[in-house]
Amino acid sequence: MILTIHGSIAIAIGLLLTVISLSGSALVFHQELDRAIHPSFMRVVPQAKLASLDEMIAPVQAAYPNFPLESIRFPQTPDGSYQITIKAQDGESLDTFVNPYTTKILGARKWDNSPIGFLYNFHYKLAIGQVGMVAVGITGLLFLLIVITGIILWSGWRKLKTGFTVRTTAPLPLLSYDIHQVGGILSSTFLLILAVTGAILSFLVLQSSFNQSPQLAKVLPPAKQPIALSELLRKADAAMPDGKTTYVVFDEHEPEKITVSKQLPHESIRFALSNVELNRYSGEVLTVNRVVEPPPMLKFMIAIGTIHFGLFGGIYSRILYVFIGLIPSVLLITGSVNWERRRWLKARRESTSQLRANQTESNRFS
Repeated sequence: MILTIHGSIAIAIGLLLTVISLSGSALVFHQELDRAIHPSFMRVVPQAKLASLDEMIAPVQAAYPNFPLESIRFPQTPDGSYQITIKAQDGESLDTFVNPYTTKILGARKWDNSPIGFLYNFHYKLAIGQVGMVAVGITGLLFLLIVITGIILWSGWRKLKTGFTVRTTAPLPLLSYDIHQVGGILSSTFLLILAVTGAILSFLVLQSSFNQSPQLAKVLPPAKQPIALSELLRKADAAMPDGKTTYVVFDEHEPEKITVSKQLPHESIRFALSNVELNRYSGEVLTVNRVVEPPPMLKFMIAIGTIHFGLFGGIYSRILYVFIGLIPSVLLITGSVNWERRRWLKARRESTSQLRANQTESNRFS
């Protein structure tokens, strides 16, 4: 019964699970891969003088005069470019990359159309929106069942040595069986973690998207001019001097407000939660959100994300996760070989039994 559940679910979702895991394996180093794919966009030669933020935005607004600003991402190294995201006429986001020393536009791209953007969207929602997100979440839950039943079926429970033996000189079907069970049991802890955290993240993001209520954008008088961004950043730095600016976000629903995201010394760049909100037209500091201790739910989501993305052990855990992401592909191939072997053996036994029954019946009448 357990073997049937294990094999049937694995065959049913095996290909989908393999694609999800392979894309996840590639995304472990998605930032590094993105920079490697687009070096002309993201790498610059550092110079002595850094241009002001207003000087960097000016050529983007000149090139795309009717595209409102969405966000500005600050580089984390001196040789990085600024990413200024604007909203294109089709409603999609357009990332433009600017040299912070020369203010030259290095290039532009739509995230969803980029190789890493496609991988990212496919990994967590199969590139088909909320339906895909649900499918990924369900796949994670079914994968959890596959791993649990696989652990129960492990031959090492009967004899430990057998459970960790790979007969390298055995015929392919037996070799495949050994690789499947040894690889499965050695990676089972990590596969359980990825299955559980992946399913949780999918449903949390899905729930968040359902809870978002549509808002109407406010329209400001055309004569109203915002304060220079450089001045607003100085005010944000004064409000939170120990925070490193990572993003500036423009709210289309509240165009008079900008949010300056800050990374405090104790925060990771991936989970920087603190920010300063300002009025773009008066320069007034509206709120200072210093997040020293995240609320329980947010803390839980950060913990789940840290575990799922392999961030807990630095470069070493990320490298490990690359290989863990390859294992479902190996298990699918070896499992398919084992499944076919069992079907062949079952058919052979049934054929032999039928032949013997026919011979017995023939002998009775002879």
